[in-house]
Amino acid sequence: MFKRYSRFNRFVMILVPLFVLVVLLVASVPTQAGNPADPAAPTVSFICTPIGVAEFTTRVHVRCNPADGAIAYFAYCSANNSSTAARFLSVFIAAKATGKNIAVYYTASDTSGTACGCSSGDCRVVTGAEIQQ
Repeated sequence: MFKRYSRFNRFVMILVPLFVLVVLLVASVPTQAGNPADPAAPTVSFICTPIGVAEFTTRVHVRCNPADGAIAYFAYCSANNSSTAARFLSVFIAAKATGKNIAVYYTASDTSGTACGCSSGDCRVVTGAEIQQ
């Protein structure tokens, strides 16, 4: 009886840490952000120099130069999630303050930002932002 318990105990001591390791590895794999309204819509990335950063009651945005065609503004609607809006604002401000370019990720066909003041003609909702070297 004692040997069975000991064998089981060793099995659990190996299996549980292995399970935790696998869960942590899977959780740390980055996923590509997409448009929740249309999961099949591709996410586009664009690298720009931020020339303006703004915060409004409904959104945060960055103005890029050069623009991606007519799209010069990339915004996040703060009503969706204020903590995510704050993180985007931090990235935008840090890039502007340090003079670094940013890569913005967005869905070109997504004009849902009009609900928070993002014009459908020159603005898109960001799904990600990255400060470049």
